[in-house]
Amino acid sequence: MEVLFLTTLFSVLFAIFFLALFLRTRQGGRSCADQDALLPFRDEAPTVPLSKQPMNRPSNDHDQ
Repeated sequence: MEVLFLTTLFSVLFAIFFLALFLRTRQGGRSCADQDALLPFRDEAPTVPLSKQPMNRPSNDHDQ
């Protein structure tokens, strides 16, 4: 019974620890390289292709 209690206690403590670290990184002014790489695209509007034509499959006369 003590093992179950200790396992649960450590699981909850680790969950709180990782949640606190996650929230700290999200609120900090620093950003990671992946986020910095996407900064030039922040102000751009999404583009839609001009033609929505389906891709044509080449016909194969050998398939019958």
